[in-house]
Amino acid sequence: MAIRNNPCKAELKTARRQRRQLQSMLEKLNKMSCQWDGLSGWLETESERLAESVDQHLKALDEQIDEWANGTGNGE
Repeated sequence: MAIRNNPCKAELKTARRQRRQLQSMLEKLNKMSCQWDGLSGWLETESERLAESVDQHLKALDEQIDEWANGTGNGE
């Protein structure tokens, strides 16, 4: 479905922008986790857990984007 005809146009625009931002955050969190290697196991682990949480959110967002791109889904 063309974006201009999609009833979820605003949702798609916001979701795609946030997806790019979240992907950037995930990359930064993974780098931060590596920086704690050998310095603080606790902070390394917590950074990894935070990155995993962002990754799960990205997967859920991708599923929602697919629904909206097809003109389905209400986002709830």
